[in-house]
Amino acid sequence: MLRIWSDGVAWVFAVILLAGCGASGTLPASLPPSRPMLSATATQLAEPSLTLSASEVLTATVTPDSPLVLADWPGMIAFYSDRDGNPEIYVLHGDGSQTMRLTDDPAFDDSPVLSPDGARIAFLTARHDPEPQFPNLKYEIYMMDSDGGNVQRLTATAAAEDHPAWSPEGNSISFDADYDGDGYYEIYTMAPDGTNVTRLTFNEANDQFADWSPDGAYIAFTSDRNGNWDIFVMDADGSNQRSLTSSPDWELFPAWSPDGTQIAFSGLVPGSRNTDVFVMRADGSEVRRLTDSPRFDENPVWSPDGNWIAFQTQRNGNFDLYVMRPDGDEVHPLTTQSSDELWPSWTAFR
Repeated sequence: MLRIWSDGVAWVFAVILLAGCGASGTLPASLPPSRPMLSATATQLAEPSLTLSASEVLTATVTPDSPLVLADWPGMIAFYSDRDGNPEIYVLHGDGSQTMRLTDDPAFDDSPVLSPDGARIAFLTARHDPEPQFPNLKYEIYMMDSDGGNVQRLTATAAAEDHPAWSPEGNSISFDADYDGDGYYEIYTMAPDGTNVTRLTFNEANDQFADWSPDGAYIAFTSDRNGNWDIFVMDADGSNQRSLTSSPDWELFPAWSPDGTQIAFSGLVPGSRNTDVFVMRADGSEVRRLTDSPRFDENPVWSPDGNWIAFQTQRNGNFDLYVMRPDGDEVHPLTTQSSDELWPSWTAFR
């Protein structure tokens, strides 16, 4: 996870890090429904311009900056923000209302992910880093209830962990780590109590940013094994790894739709100052660009009913959380703070 300083503020911008080199393949056209870091700056990041036909580039209808309020909006959203002076974890309702702060620690607490039942939140914290030097922080994975109570430490290793993600049954958490010290991150899983750690990938490349299919059968992830960052998919046990994208641009942070038919992701061209949100079918076909703002639109997540996509955007100067339809239309802000709101995770209420 790359964190970028801008005007003295910590922009926590989840873009990538390295290069390396693997396996390829194709996914069946229909799936069942159901850090080692380079020293990078914002000027080294890029505008995503995947090769799309004119019909594949969607034009969005953007609603002015008033938060969207829909009484029947599903679930709650966890995110992190520096609105109180330090990166902490918050939750809000899906309509942008009733924001509540959950953590209060001088260290960085970030990258929250809600459990499928909304009862728990896994997150990253640097509170055990003996010599914290932003942005090269040593993260551990923690767990807490979705009201901020019952905080538990899940990992306690010499390495850093990154990017926790829940399995749809809530009985496993995937994450990234370089436990063997070879300079590459691999994907692991563990039980929600931190036990039964299992390694899924074994490549001389970075395999990161996993997300589970809604039926639990597959895991999508990002890898630089082919020289740039592409999206791959594998069976949930780590077998049958195959690529979904192969463009010269970077495709990052895959997010499965609730019905398992689509994957949203962040896309960028290395070297520019822009990312956008894309969506494709679960077999990698029919890539469509959903956003086209001059700065960063990234880290998409789906609403529990699949009718909306939340993402973070820097289009107004700082990072806010926005939502849009899966076709890129009806874009609305959820937050309009002067601080940064980042890394949304969306699930149904308990």
